[in-house]
Amino acid sequence: MIIQGSFSRARIAEPQIRCVSYQCKDGECKEGIDICEESEHDRPSGCFAVWTTNNLTNEMNVTMKGCFISPTECNNTECIDTTTDMKKNLNYCCCRGSMCNKEQRWVPVATKAPKVIHSPEKESKMPLIVAIALISMLIGLFLLTFCYVKHQKDPMFNEIPTVEPDISNSSTNVSLRPIDLKDIKARGRFGVVWRAQLHNQEVAVKIFPMQERQSWITEQDIFKLPRMNHPNILEFIGCEKRTDMSSTDFWLITAYCENGSLCDFLKSHTVSWGELCKIASTMARGLTHLHEEVQGTRTEGLKPSIAHRDFKSKNVLLKADLTACIADFGLALVFTPGKSCGDTHGQVGTRRYMAPEVLEGAINFTRDAFLRIDVYACGLVLWELVSRCTVHGGPVDEYRLPFESELGPHPTLEEMQENVVMKKLRPRIYEAWRNHTGLHAICETMEDCWDHDAEARLSSSCVLERLSQYTRFPAARQFFVANTTNTTNATNTNTASATTPGGGAPTNNNELPSKIASESV
Repeated sequence: MIIQGSFSRARIAEPQIRCVSYQCKDGECKEGIDICEESEHDRPSGCFAVWTTNNLTNEMNVTMKGCFISPTECNNTECIDTTTDMKKNLNYCCCRGSMCNKEQRWVPVATKAPKVIHSPEKESKMPLIVAIALISMLIGLFLLTFCYVKHQKDPMFNEIPTVEPDISNSSTNVSLRPIDLKDIKARGRFGVVWRAQLHNQEVAVKIFPMQERQSWITEQDIFKLPRMNHPNILEFIGCEKRTDMSSTDFWLITAYCENGSLCDFLKSHTVSWGELCKIASTMARGLTHLHEEVQGTRTEGLKPSIAHRDFKSKNVLLKADLTACIADFGLALVFTPGKSCGDTHGQVGTRRYMAPEVLEGAINFTRDAFLRIDVYACGLVLWELVSRCTVHGGPVDEYRLPFESELGPHPTLEEMQENVVMKKLRPRIYEAWRNHTGLHAICETMEDCWDHDAEARLSSSCVLERLSQYTRFPAARQFFVANTTNTTNATNTNTASATTPGGGAPTNNNELPSKIASESV
């Protein structure tokens, strides 16, 4: 019989059995959950519990719980000790099934008149079980001590490989990574983001408090879906549960993006035409991949469609080369083919970026409806980018969030409902932006993203297609749309007649093709 303590390196894979674990060392007892390893078909995993009972108060005192690998005779679904005689008030029970040792009972079976004479071997079975249990406890304590000493001596025990990380091995119960927290980079609704050092790699650590545990679970589940390893989706490294004497925190470890969030970057930087195109197109590429359903192959499973549900400039991160990647999936919703998404998903997200139908409480609970909500927010983020672009040659205002000029820095839900739903207010598009061919095209795209009619909005893939076309034209060829006079027109006509063979119409190299500006959904 092999006891597995709470620090066993069990692989998280179904249908492995989970057992309640209880270990005491140096007067300190810890309770948790173990994931049992299957070894052989004739020796499957099960759960066990050992406890003592006070003869005066009948109070049970648990000594040890955990996983074990046993012969097949322990097939009970409940952990019940049926023996009539206890040695030193010690009870022991075993069972098979996840969490079957959560509760334990002593229900002694009344002795019946024997019909046959039992052999001495059968009568001595209970003392043997008790002896085995005691020996197993000693073995478990020895293994626990060994793992602790090894971890103290070798901090590289759970070193992250230099190749693509195996996400399935990220466990909250294995030895923790040697992470050195440096400084806080951001504070959000669900937790605090730290810049940290992991060996020679700079990483980001998002720390969730106990009350946000479900967001931590949701986010790591999104990262672990097939084909989520994408250049425009934040790179996932691992997750851990960290416990000390006063609190329990949940860590999400990801790649570190040097330029922080797009929101913070735009507060202190303006962007050129080329930088705007790069940020916008890579952001749209990440959103498209998130929304896209990718069929499974022999080697990889199906990647379902995912709605972000809190898309905003704070959740778009910028790498060192200004490539954008999408982060923060604590509110994300996965659409599994053939399953309904339900109707329990109400007003979630950031109030400023909520689409009219979300503010109004009139969401159509379908996959496409949720994806259009993301596209609405994408249009607002494009507005933030254009508002800090210098290509039009005019003055660039200080950075403001969408609706900040109209409704202030902290609009209430009622103010957003009145202005966005009733008055159909949208962020202001300045005339100077319209005077530049590329910015004019992006302004049309953002207007098509935040259309009041959800079904009239672009898809994320159409936004990507438009933005990708804009990036094909060098910044040197993006000039202003001239407000020409009759004299200028006449001069251009004469020049064209003189320079164009046969007096034909000249080719205007400074304008984008009309297809880009007029392209429909």
